[in-house]
Amino acid sequence: MRHERALDKASYEKVDAPHLWTGGPQVATLPIAEFAEHGAVAQAPTPSAPEVPAAVGGMIAIAYAGLIGAFAVATVGSAESLFAVVIAALFVVAFFTVPRIFLAVEPKAQKRSSFDRFMIDGIQTLTGHNSGPAALIQMLIVPVLLTFAALAMGIAAAIYL
Repeated sequence: MRHERALDKASYEKVDAPHLWTGGPQVATLPIAEFAEHGAVAQAPTPSAPEVPAAVGGMIAIAYAGLIGAFAVATVGSAESLFAVVIAALFVVAFFTVPRIFLAVEPKAQKRSSFDRFMIDGIQTLTGHNSGPAALIQMLIVPVLLTFAALAMGIAAAIYL
């Protein structure tokens, strides 16, 4: 194992750090091949997820709105709980406003996929291909199950409190 070899002085060579620095503060920069070949290229935003239709974003927004509604129905009984629900709603608004701004500045070179095409083709992710229904379930499972949990806690509190 590596840590066992570190204890053995004969297994590695000690080098003094000052000998590594040659030439003082004047270090030649390495040429960047891509920049030298193609010249300066203006930076432009790239499409974030062109294979995800806008309808999926709407479904996610509705699911989170339902979650805030479930919190409001289940917990609002005092000014403090109303304040907490309003703060949570503001976070949800911020959660959807930032991606909306990002999507507004991305190039419109290619049309977004339709919902039907998304459900047929699915989506390519870093871990592999997901079918449309599997990808939709992955995107909606957290807010939907949290909504059911908030409603269940509200029902339990109404029955037992």
